[in-house]
Amino acid sequence: MKKAVLLFGILLLPTLIYIYFALGVPQVRRAAFYGPRAIGPVKNPKTGVITQDTVYHSIKPFVCKTHEGFDFSSAKLGGRSYLAVFMHPDSIRAVLPILAQDLKVNKRTHTYSRFVFFWPEDTLQAAPDLAGQLGLGTDTGYTLVLPPAEYQAMRDGQYFLPNPTQSKKPYATLSDAVLIDRMGRIRGYYNIRYAADIKKMKEDLRHVLFRDESVKTIEETKVEQRR
Repeated sequence: MKKAVLLFGILLLPTLIYIYFALGVPQVRRAAFYGPRAIGPVKNPKTGVITQDTVYHSIKPFVCKTHEGFDFSSAKLGGRSYLAVFMHPDSIRAVLPILAQDLKVNKRTHTYSRFVFFWPEDTLQAAPDLAGQLGLGTDTGYTLVLPPAEYQAMRDGQYFLPNPTQSKKPYATLSDAVLIDRMGRIRGYYNIRYAADIKKMKEDLRHVLFRDESVKTIEETKVEQRR
């Protein structure tokens, strides 16, 4: 009897999750996709059929040094959403205070936030521990240090690419943070010097986690169950 109840719960759980997030969070708007896009082969997780569909730009795998000198691979993120924050010594005093205050006062609203800070510096000894300064845990904040040229190439070549279909760059103003979903796709740009942008950043992250990714997980679970 217990096994039957357990099996029923496992089969019913994905449906309950879908109902909760599909109907219980109607106020969350859809987060857009940014960056170049093209038409290419896409596999349907439900049927396994490959069709032609929109393929969005995704961040390539990378390996960088942490401020402590260890190698950090993007694989460590485990296919989870994160916020890439590009800091610069000239703007750190203007950027961090509002985010630091929000992390302190509204800590519960950052339950699902994961930050990856990129910092340009030739020597690791001179790089600050931004994640540590903000009180982030070892699994919620990482400070990565790159030589200035590599930092700029990472920023402009991966995270701040223009979308040819848009009349202006989405980061035309001062943007520091980029929301990346678990597929490595760009979902938002934010100027974290302002509380309003931090609020929008958290709302977009909530959508990506509880709408896009929960539905994706449910679809993958159904495929596995059929197998």
